[in-house]
Amino acid sequence: MGGSFSIGLIVKTKRGRSLGVRIGVVLATAAAFWVALALMPRDLALFDEKHVLWQVSSYGWVEVARNLMRDSHPPLYYWLVKGWREIGGFDTPWAYRFFSVLLGLPTLPLAFQVGRQWGGHRLGLALVAALMLNPFFLFLLILIRMYGLVVTLGALLTFLWFRLLRRPTAALWSAWVLTQGALMFTHYYGLLLIGAQWLILMIRRPRGWIESALASLPFMAAFGGWLAQAYAGSLEHTVRQLSAIPVRPMPWAVLGHLWASLLVGPLADGRLAQLIALAAGVLLGFSLLLPRRSRRLQGWGDRVAVALLPPGVGALLALRWPFFAARYFAMSVVPLLTFIAAIMLRARWKWTFSLWVLPGLIGLTSFPALTAIPLGLESERMFKPLAALVTSEPMLVQARWHMLWDGRSGFLSYEWSDPLQRAQVIDRSPSFWFIGVTIYRADWEGWLQSLQATHLIDFQAEFPHPIPEYGASVFHLVRKVPVVRWMGFGARWTNGIELREVGWTQEAVEPGHSVQWPLRLSTDRQLDRRWTLFVHLVDEEGRLWANWDAEPDPPTDRWVPGLVYEIGRSLLIPRFVPPGRYRVSIGWYETGTPGFPRLPLVGGGDILALGWIEVRGAPEPVRWGTRSFGSIELQPPEIWIASAPDGARVWVQVSWRAREPTLFAVWDVALTAPEGSRPLQRLYPVPEGAVLRSGWVTEVWTGPARRGSRPALQWVEIRYAGRVVVRRPVWIFPPYVSWSYDWLFRNRIAP
Repeated sequence: MGGSFSIGLIVKTKRGRSLGVRIGVVLATAAAFWVALALMPRDLALFDEKHVLWQVSSYGWVEVARNLMRDSHPPLYYWLVKGWREIGGFDTPWAYRFFSVLLGLPTLPLAFQVGRQWGGHRLGLALVAALMLNPFFLFLLILIRMYGLVVTLGALLTFLWFRLLRRPTAALWSAWVLTQGALMFTHYYGLLLIGAQWLILMIRRPRGWIESALASLPFMAAFGGWLAQAYAGSLEHTVRQLSAIPVRPMPWAVLGHLWASLLVGPLADGRLAQLIALAAGVLLGFSLLLPRRSRRLQGWGDRVAVALLPPGVGALLALRWPFFAARYFAMSVVPLLTFIAAIMLRARWKWTFSLWVLPGLIGLTSFPALTAIPLGLESERMFKPLAALVTSEPMLVQARWHMLWDGRSGFLSYEWSDPLQRAQVIDRSPSFWFIGVTIYRADWEGWLQSLQATHLIDFQAEFPHPIPEYGASVFHLVRKVPVVRWMGFGARWTNGIELREVGWTQEAVEPGHSVQWPLRLSTDRQLDRRWTLFVHLVDEEGRLWANWDAEPDPPTDRWVPGLVYEIGRSLLIPRFVPPGRYRVSIGWYETGTPGFPRLPLVGGGDILALGWIEVRGAPEPVRWGTRSFGSIELQPPEIWIASAPDGARVWVQVSWRAREPTLFAVWDVALTAPEGSRPLQRLYPVPEGAVLRSGWVTEVWTGPARRGSRPALQWVEIRYAGRVVVRRPVWIFPPYVSWSYDWLFRNRIAP
């Protein structure tokens, strides 16, 4: 598959050249494709990647552009990802990584052409060999970000630019103008490469350059209009985000960081990266001082300027703003590496170029840290418990760091602080989640209280965090629905509370959705205590599957004797509840107690059965990669590793169905290592003896990983009736290991 991307990009070489050169480029491109697929994480998305997925899944085309005016990037890449989503309906991070790989893979054949133009086939092949296993290039390739596309556009722009200097044609000018338009609307730093190439063109003045400048005016005007709207918001947002990083490098440090990243990638140990960068820099300096005469770079002034000016000017920006990440210079990867490769190939020592490849191989060995130590996933602490409860519901989020996106859950995130987005979710969604910052409760508590006039809450949880601003309060809200029929009751409790009527809104529900009952209650005496009302979902064998406990509004100690209160109750049916017939029961216990003792009913007992409801099988489609064995179908599991100071924790989401009655107990999940096997536990335990007869269920398993002083390869095993049916490798890193998305030298991979 990877080879198909290069065929249309490799132009005809000079007569007499071996077909083997072209085949070599195709094979190198295919190798890079498969290496990228092997290295990229399957199930997780980093914080910046989740921003892309959040935008394209939650907003329309125009809204995406509007939101990006308050963010850090132009909209072209986001629109392409949204188009990819609209075309294929893809719903996993893996599919979007694959798309980014497709956008970045043409870099290799384009790099061959740039190297061939600048120094012949030998330089072109050397450049392809350097890129094929370069960890920095592969990292940019697999990110769900615009950087793979930026590398490709930078290589294409440089290829066209050099041809314009030699044999300008109208078609080349048109292609170059279109490419620069695409680059400037993909990444702001692309302007540095465009500016450097325009500088050389104005000095050299090839035929047609004035007409090309005029043809560029519409793109420049459009980009100028975009900047007029986006500059202030984007700059403010970017500076605010990057100022939190405890690094303030000078321009030469920014260039040194870029050099180290090109050598060993962004995931290697920072101390090792500094040593390798210093040694390679010294070697490169000797290569410049002691060249072979037959390999002098004559007439390279224009090429050197295009290779070095963009990173040089970009590094100077660090004097004013905290812009220093190596990935910002993605547009210059090909021209810069072409210049470096040319120096090494002209060196007196023939083995010099091999030293460029060896550090990259070291960097590749650090890629497991990408999965084992995921960055910016504070929200995953909430997502994992919620993923086993519901599907396809939007979220109103007070703080951006709590934004959730997961394709299989369908969580669409919107900003609570934006009144338009807030109104859109409330008006259009029958149910949704609200996530507020706990320490800012005063900002949203009144709004949440007023919303309960039209909505019911059937889930509430607190997620504390060592950083107070990351602590979250989570609520699930359901819009009240009309009652289909009222059923009269005459049930009384010993304290004087009476249930007069129960409203039924539906007779059946699917897992992952809510069902609600309005209750008409009263009391014949003044109550001096506050009581909590519970709702239980119990199967035909008497096993409890779901419950919701909450005080009524107003609290019972404020009830007026003889006055009828209509108290709404909603119950969220988790995704792990199997299809079947369930009894709905209610009861009371004193607020502040752990649920016992319960308030007795007049006539005996402490639980009142309201009736029966049917839970239907979830209509979840069979996914690509689903395995079948006997009567069981098992979807590909999702695996996360969450690192913490006290060690790593493993999370496994499993979706399965059975065509014949199957005990839940036949499943178990374990983390195995040479030292032994450690069982994981269900996040939500199922009742003993539970049976699944039909339909899909989704469960989450979790447990601590075995701690050690060194990174270790372990295996997640999913077993059915004692037999291993899925076995996935995971890397477990010790607590001291960390890596930085922005500054390689902060990485600590080695002890």
